[in-house]
Amino acid sequence: MLNNIQRLPATRNDSSNSETEGFGISAFSRFTSGFGSLLPNTEESSQGNATSTQSGVFESFTKGLVDSSRNAVKAMQVKARQVVSQNKRRYQEGGFDLDMAYITENIIAMGFPAGDLSSGLFGYFEGFYRNHMEEVIKFFETHHKGKYKVYNLCSERLYDASRFGGKVACFPFDDHNCPPLQLITSFCQSAYSWLKEDIQNVVVVHCKAGMGRTGLMICSLLLFLKFFPTAEEAIDYFNQKRCVDGKALVLPSQIRYVKYFERTLTYFNGENQPERRCMLRGFRLHQCPYWIRPSITISNNSGVLFSTRKHPKTKDLMPEDFWIRVPKKKMVVFALPGEPGLTELAGDFKIHFHDRQGDFYCWINTSMTENRKILNGSDLDGFDKRKLPSPGFQVEVVMIDYDGTLPARSKVDSARKGSDVSSSGHVAATDGGVAGHSNRSDMAENDDVFSDSEGEETGVSKSRQAQAASGTGLSQPGHASKHHNRTNEELNTSC
Repeated sequence: MLNNIQRLPATRNDSSNSETEGFGISAFSRFTSGFGSLLPNTEESSQGNATSTQSGVFESFTKGLVDSSRNAVKAMQVKARQVVSQNKRRYQEGGFDLDMAYITENIIAMGFPAGDLSSGLFGYFEGFYRNHMEEVIKFFETHHKGKYKVYNLCSERLYDASRFGGKVACFPFDDHNCPPLQLITSFCQSAYSWLKEDIQNVVVVHCKAGMGRTGLMICSLLLFLKFFPTAEEAIDYFNQKRCVDGKALVLPSQIRYVKYFERTLTYFNGENQPERRCMLRGFRLHQCPYWIRPSITISNNSGVLFSTRKHPKTKDLMPEDFWIRVPKKKMVVFALPGEPGLTELAGDFKIHFHDRQGDFYCWINTSMTENRKILNGSDLDGFDKRKLPSPGFQVEVVMIDYDGTLPARSKVDSARKGSDVSSSGHVAATDGGVAGHSNRSDMAENDDVFSDSEGEETGVSKSRQAQAASGTGLSQPGHASKHHNRTNEELNTSC
C-alpha cells in the first residue's frame, strides 16, 4: 500500500509531464497552424527569399525609372514653357509657375489655359508647354475665389466655360489682326460692369500668347477706366508690366487701333459712330524698289472684298498691266482700268500685300482716317521681316466718299466740268484731279489715285500725254497738264 502511495505522485507527475508536453505540442501546433505557408520549410524559404528579393529589386528599378521619367518630363515641360514664354513675365509664387502678369490689382493678362479636351485635341496637347487649365483654375480658386471673370479673345480656340464656373466672356478676333471698333467698346463696357460690382473683382484677359490681342484690349480698358490719358502711355505701361523687355504690344495696326479708341473716347465720349462709306480707288507706292509688285487682297472681318488673284479684271492679266511705274519718282501706281475703284468700304478693313520677299499688311478704319492715308514701312505689319530692305518705302491709300451709286466726288466734278478753269486758261483735271499741286493740303483734297503721276510713265506715256492734251486744249504735253488725272478711257487704252 505504501508502495502504491509512493507511486501515485510519480504517476501523477508522469501524466502531468505528458499532459504538459502534449499541451505544449498542441499549443505550438495551433499557433503555427495559423501561419500556414508563412512558415515554409528550409527549401521553400530559400526560394521565397530569392523571389521577394527579385521582386523588390524590380519594384525599386521601376519606381526609380518612373521617378526619373517624371523628373525628365517635368524638366522638359519647364524648358518648353520658358521657350514659349520668351520675354514674358511669369507668375512664380506659392508653388505656381504660370504665364501670367498682374497689369493692375484687378486686371490680369495671361496665356491661353490649355490642356483640356474641351479646347480640342491640339489645345489638349498645348497644356504641355502653355498654362495648364488645372493649374490656372487652382490659382484663381486660391487667390480670387468667386471674384474673377475670364475674357477669351481667341477666335481659333474655345473651351468649356463651366471650368471657370461659367464666368467666361468671348470677344473673338484673329491672331495678329484687329477687332472691329465696336468690339473694343463692348469689351470695355463688359469689363467695367464686372469690376464695379465688387472692389475685389478681377478681370482675366487672354488670347493665345497673352500679348498682342490681349494688349490691345487691356490698353483700351485702361483708357476707358481713365488710368491714362493717352494711348502711348497706356501701351508703354502694359508693355513694361507684361514683358521683361517691354515688347508685348508691337504690331503697328494693333497700336493704331488703341489710338483709334482713344480718339473715340476723346471726341465721341466712347460712342461708336456710323461707319463712313468709301470707295477704295487704289494705291501709290512711294520709293518703291523695282522688285516689289505684290498682289493685293482687301478684306474685312466678314471676308474678302477684293483680290487681284480672283477679280475678273485681273485674273487674266499680268501684274504689269495694272501696276503703272513712274520711274522718275520711284513710284508705282495701282488701280483697275475702267473701274471707279477696287471695292466699297465701310468701317474696318485690311489691306494685305502678297510678295515673294515677304507679306505685309495693315488695318484701317474709314471713320478714323482721311481719304488719302500715307503709311510708312513702320506702319505696316510684317514689313520689318521682309528679306530685302526698302528704305523710304511708303504706301498711299487713296479713297473717295461713296454714296452707293457713283463716287460722290465724281458727281460734283461732272457738274463742274467745263467751268473749272484756272487763271491761266487751263481746265482743271476731271474726276477730282487738280493740275499742279502747290502744297500737301491740295494733294489731300485730290481723290484720284493717278494725280501727280501722269506724264512720267514709260512706254506709252507720250500717247497718254497727247490724249490728255487733246482733251484739254493744251498744246504742250510737258506743261502742267502732266499732272492731270487719267480718265477711264485712258486707263483702258494703256492696259
